[in-house]
Amino acid sequence: MTLLVGLSGGIGSGKSTVSAQLASLGAVVVDADAVAREVVAPGTPALAQIRERFGPGVIAEDGSLDRPALAQEVFGDEGARRDLEGITHPRIRRRSAELIAAAPQDAVVVHDIPLLVELGLAADYALTVIVDVPETERLRRLVELRGMDEAAARARIRAQAGDAERAEAADVLLDNSTSPQDLHGRVGELWSHRLLPFRDNLQAGRPSHPGPVSPTTQVSDPVLARLLARVEAGVGEPVAPNSTAPTSDPLDLAGIMSDLHLLDDPRVRQRLARRGLLVQADENVTDVGRDTHAAGPTGRVIASADPALPVRLRLHGRENG
Repeated sequence: MTLLVGLSGGIGSGKSTVSAQLASLGAVVVDADAVAREVVAPGTPALAQIRERFGPGVIAEDGSLDRPALAQEVFGDEGARRDLEGITHPRIRRRSAELIAAAPQDAVVVHDIPLLVELGLAADYALTVIVDVPETERLRRLVELRGMDEAAARARIRAQAGDAERAEAADVLLDNSTSPQDLHGRVGELWSHRLLPFRDNLQAGRPSHPGPVSPTTQVSDPVLARLLARVEAGVGEPVAPNSTAPTSDPLDLAGIMSDLHLLDDPRVRQRLARRGLLVQADENVTDVGRDTHAAGPTGRVIASADPALPVRLRLHGRENG
């Protein structure tokens, strides 16, 4: 089982630097920008559709896509932008999925995707890493280091998710506001202390904390929300907290899932594992009582394999009648 990590950050954050270092450490990097260029290469159906929609002015003399010309066509025009996304995004998703699926089974796969937060994709990964740099510093870098016009740089930043939105989606906020040396150390620590142990746990089918979690374990609302989003994405059913104080072991969640036997479906287990979650027997549940849609004669818990998040989730089916 590969560990699938989503990597993102605002323009000027240094995401590509982080991606390159993770690749040097052994990660398989799937670069969404590179895939986006691949699917509109000369001779592709996507490029033909773009020419048909936006005209020959967006095609360079060598037959390739003239990206600056296309940007002028779509920037500030919501309809044009949606038309372009309708042409490119399905192809980018398909090709990215192919590359992820082709990775070795013991790989740490890093999906470098600029619009991860904007597209609401955080729950599709076992871990979401956001390269974090304050907007003011990113603006300075774009203007001083990349030579961008300040107004254009501000417009590019404003077109993306804000710092608060990215922080809410992040399992890891990777600070890149100081020096390259500091960033190098942070990435190395992330790799050795979190990503590799997380991958190893998934490979072994081993939760991050095999026994009871201490009652002092605190799970913040944003962390719980991200966990629930991953569960929902994995099982295809909504779940909701059953307690205002989620510190028990396992965290007690009241599901409005129609059938918790879904957790015995290999496809559901695969989707959960892709998100860093493992289905285990719950030794504390031995009597399903009146609820024939409960998890089964031994119950089920969903356990995190993330070494930094030693929690387990107990789900309850909706009672009949």
